[in-house]
Amino acid sequence: MSSAEPTIRVVDTPNPDARMFRVEETLIPTGTFEFSDADKAAEQSPLAERLLQLGGVELVLIAPKFVTVRKDPEAAWAWLSPTVTASVSAFLRSGEMAVFENISDDSIAPEERSEVERKIIEILDEEIRPAIAQDGGDVSFEGFRDGIVYLRLSGACGTCPSSTATLKHGIERYLCEEIPEVQGVEQSV
Repeated sequence: MSSAEPTIRVVDTPNPDARMFRVEETLIPTGTFEFSDADKAAEQSPLAERLLQLGGVELVLIAPKFVTVRKDPEAAWAWLSPTVTASVSAFLRSGEMAVFENISDDSIAPEERSEVERKIIEILDEEIRPAIAQDGGDVSFEGFRDGIVYLRLSGACGTCPSSTATLKHGIERYLCEEIPEVQGVEQSV
Protein backbone atom coordinates (compact mmCIF):
# COMPACT_ATOMS: atom_id res chain seq x y z
CA MET A 1 0.00 0.00 0.00
CA SER A 2 1.55 3.25 -1.15
CA SER A 3 0.69 6.76 -0.01
CA ALA A 4 1.51 8.15 -3.48
CA GLU A 5 -1.47 8.99 -5.65
CA PRO A 6 -1.92 6.30 -8.35
CA THR A 7 -1.61 7.48 -11.94
CA ILE A 8 -4.80 6.92 -13.92
CA ARG A 9 -5.08 7.98 -17.53
CA VAL A 10 -8.59 8.33 -18.97
CA VAL A 11 -8.81 7.25 -22.62
CA ASP A 12 -11.77 7.73 -24.94
CA THR A 13 -12.87 4.67 -26.90
CA PRO A 14 -14.73 4.37 -30.22
CA ASN A 15 -17.85 3.73 -28.10
CA PRO A 16 -19.11 7.11 -26.84
CA ASP A 17 -20.63 5.38 -23.78
CA ALA A 18 -17.37 3.73 -22.70
CA ARG A 19 -14.05 5.00 -21.40
CA MET A 20 -10.88 3.20 -20.50
CA PHE A 21 -9.09 4.03 -17.25
CA ARG A 22 -5.44 2.97 -17.68
CA VAL A 23 -3.43 2.25 -14.54
CA GLU A 24 0.26 1.55 -13.90
CA GLU A 25 -0.41 -1.16 -11.30
CA THR A 26 -1.35 -4.68 -12.42
CA LEU A 27 -4.99 -5.32 -11.54
CA ILE A 28 -5.13 -8.99 -12.61
CA PRO A 29 -2.41 -11.24 -14.04
CA THR A 30 -4.11 -12.13 -17.36
CA GLY A 31 -7.43 -12.11 -19.18
CA THR A 32 -10.44 -9.90 -18.60
CA PHE A 33 -13.48 -10.02 -16.38
CA GLU A 34 -16.73 -8.23 -17.18
CA PHE A 35 -19.41 -7.30 -14.65
CA SER A 36 -22.80 -5.67 -15.09
CA ASP A 37 -24.55 -6.93 -11.95
CA ALA A 38 -23.56 -5.36 -8.62
CA ASP A 39 -24.66 -8.42 -6.61
CA LYS A 40 -22.51 -10.79 -8.70
CA ALA A 41 -19.64 -8.31 -8.56
CA ALA A 42 -19.89 -8.26 -4.75
CA GLU A 43 -19.03 -11.98 -4.74
CA GLN A 44 -16.24 -11.80 -7.32
CA SER A 45 -14.71 -8.34 -7.61
CA PRO A 46 -14.47 -5.58 -5.00
CA LEU A 47 -13.37 -3.11 -7.71
CA ALA A 48 -16.32 -3.87 -10.00
CA GLU A 49 -18.71 -3.75 -7.04
CA ARG A 50 -17.45 -0.31 -6.07
CA LEU A 51 -17.76 1.05 -9.62
CA LEU A 52 -21.20 -0.46 -10.29
CA GLN A 53 -22.50 1.34 -7.21
CA LEU A 54 -21.76 4.68 -8.87
CA GLY A 55 -24.81 6.22 -10.50
CA GLY A 56 -24.75 5.83 -14.26
CA VAL A 57 -22.28 2.91 -14.49
CA GLU A 58 -23.75 -0.03 -16.44
CA LEU A 59 -20.72 -2.27 -17.01
CA VAL A 60 -17.16 -2.74 -15.79
CA LEU A 61 -14.44 -4.66 -17.64
CA ILE A 62 -11.27 -5.36 -15.66
CA ALA A 63 -8.06 -6.16 -17.57
CA PRO A 64 -4.45 -6.39 -16.37
CA LYS A 65 -3.65 -2.69 -16.84
CA PHE A 66 -7.00 -0.99 -17.37
CA VAL A 67 -10.62 -0.79 -16.36
CA THR A 68 -13.25 -0.01 -18.96
CA VAL A 69 -16.47 1.56 -17.73
CA ARG A 70 -19.59 1.71 -19.86
CA LYS A 71 -22.12 4.30 -18.75
CA ASP A 72 -25.84 4.66 -19.12
CA PRO A 73 -26.48 6.74 -22.28
CA GLU A 74 -28.20 9.38 -20.12
CA ALA A 75 -25.23 9.80 -17.76
CA ALA A 76 -22.69 12.55 -18.45
CA TRP A 77 -18.95 11.88 -18.62
CA ALA A 78 -18.33 15.38 -17.25
CA TRP A 79 -19.40 14.13 -13.82
CA LEU A 80 -18.85 10.39 -14.15
CA SER A 81 -15.26 10.33 -15.45
CA PRO A 82 -13.72 12.17 -12.45
CA THR A 83 -15.91 10.12 -10.09
CA VAL A 84 -14.71 6.83 -11.61
CA THR A 85 -11.10 8.06 -11.55
CA ALA A 86 -11.38 8.94 -7.85
CA SER A 87 -13.00 5.59 -7.08
CA VAL A 88 -10.32 3.60 -8.95
CA SER A 89 -7.61 5.65 -7.24
CA ALA A 90 -9.09 4.98 -3.79
CA PHE A 91 -9.38 1.30 -4.65
CA LEU A 92 -5.74 1.08 -5.73
CA ARG A 93 -4.63 2.68 -2.46
CA SER A 94 -6.72 0.15 -0.49
CA GLY A 95 -4.55 -2.81 -1.51
CA GLU A 96 -7.61 -5.00 -2.14
CA MET A 97 -7.66 -7.58 -4.94
CA ALA A 98 -9.47 -6.36 -8.09
CA VAL A 99 -10.87 -9.83 -8.88
CA PHE A 100 -10.77 -12.86 -6.61
CA GLU A 101 -8.26 -15.42 -7.87
CA ASN A 102 -10.62 -18.38 -8.01
CA ILE A 103 -12.70 -16.86 -10.80
CA SER A 104 -12.16 -18.55 -14.17
CA ASP A 105 -14.16 -18.23 -17.35
CA ASP A 106 -12.46 -20.97 -19.41
CA SER A 107 -13.94 -24.36 -18.58
CA ILE A 108 -12.45 -26.32 -21.52
CA ALA A 109 -8.86 -27.47 -21.21
CA PRO A 110 -6.62 -26.67 -24.22
CA GLU A 111 -5.99 -30.36 -24.91
CA GLU A 112 -9.76 -30.89 -25.30
CA ARG A 113 -9.97 -28.39 -28.15
CA SER A 114 -9.57 -29.26 -31.84
CA GLU A 115 -6.50 -28.13 -33.78
CA VAL A 116 -8.62 -25.50 -35.58
CA GLU A 117 -9.94 -24.16 -32.27
CA ARG A 118 -6.42 -23.93 -30.88
CA LYS A 119 -5.30 -21.98 -34.00
CA ILE A 120 -8.28 -19.61 -33.66
CA ILE A 121 -7.54 -19.00 -29.98
CA GLU A 122 -3.84 -18.46 -30.70
CA ILE A 123 -4.61 -15.80 -33.32
CA LEU A 124 -7.17 -14.18 -31.03
CA ASP A 125 -4.76 -14.08 -28.08
CA GLU A 126 -1.65 -12.99 -29.96
CA GLU A 127 -2.98 -10.65 -32.63
CA ILE A 128 -6.62 -9.65 -32.19
CA ARG A 129 -7.12 -9.26 -28.44
CA PRO A 130 -4.23 -6.80 -28.03
CA ALA A 131 -5.73 -4.59 -30.77
CA ILE A 132 -9.22 -4.78 -29.23
CA ALA A 133 -7.74 -3.95 -25.80
CA GLN A 134 -6.36 -0.69 -27.22
CA ASP A 135 -10.00 0.44 -27.52
CA GLY A 136 -10.96 -0.70 -24.01
CA GLY A 137 -12.54 -4.00 -24.97
CA ASP A 138 -11.95 -7.68 -25.28
CA VAL A 139 -12.99 -10.58 -27.48
CA SER A 140 -13.52 -14.09 -26.20
CA PHE A 141 -13.80 -17.37 -28.05
CA GLU A 142 -17.20 -18.99 -27.46
CA GLY A 143 -17.03 -21.87 -29.94
CA PHE A 144 -16.48 -23.16 -33.46
CA ARG A 145 -19.22 -25.08 -35.25
CA ASP A 146 -19.81 -25.85 -38.92
CA GLY A 147 -17.14 -23.39 -40.09
CA ILE A 148 -18.46 -20.51 -37.97
CA VAL A 149 -16.42 -18.95 -35.15
CA TYR A 150 -18.57 -17.64 -32.30
CA LEU A 151 -17.05 -14.71 -30.43
CA ARG A 152 -18.20 -12.38 -27.70
CA LEU A 153 -17.13 -8.75 -27.72
CA SER A 154 -17.03 -7.17 -24.27
CA GLY A 155 -16.09 -3.97 -22.50
CA ALA A 156 -16.22 -0.90 -24.73
CA CYS A 157 -16.65 -3.15 -27.77
CA GLY A 158 -19.80 -4.89 -26.52
CA THR A 159 -22.12 -2.05 -27.50
CA CYS A 160 -19.88 0.02 -29.73
CA PRO A 161 -21.53 1.35 -32.89
CA SER A 162 -18.63 -0.03 -34.92
CA SER A 163 -18.61 -3.50 -33.32
CA THR A 164 -20.27 -5.16 -36.33
CA ALA A 165 -17.60 -3.71 -38.63
CA THR A 166 -14.88 -4.87 -36.24
CA LEU A 167 -16.34 -8.36 -36.16
CA LYS A 168 -17.15 -8.79 -39.87
CA HIS A 169 -14.58 -6.66 -41.67
CA GLY A 170 -11.70 -7.05 -39.26
CA ILE A 171 -11.79 -10.27 -37.28
CA GLU A 172 -13.75 -12.40 -39.76
CA ARG A 173 -11.62 -11.37 -42.73
CA TYR A 174 -8.41 -12.07 -40.84
CA LEU A 175 -9.49 -15.46 -39.46
CA CYS A 176 -10.80 -16.59 -42.88
CA GLU A 177 -7.48 -15.64 -44.50
CA GLU A 178 -5.38 -17.39 -41.87
CA ILE A 179 -7.46 -20.54 -41.26
CA PRO A 180 -9.10 -22.18 -44.32
CA GLU A 181 -11.65 -24.05 -42.15
CA VAL A 182 -13.16 -20.74 -40.94
CA GLN A 183 -16.06 -19.63 -43.15
CA GLY A 184 -17.43 -16.85 -40.98
CA VAL A 185 -17.63 -15.16 -37.59
CA GLU A 186 -20.77 -14.50 -35.54
CA GLN A 187 -21.34 -12.55 -32.33
CA SER A 188 -22.40 -14.73 -29.38
CA VAL A 189 -25.02 -13.31 -27.11
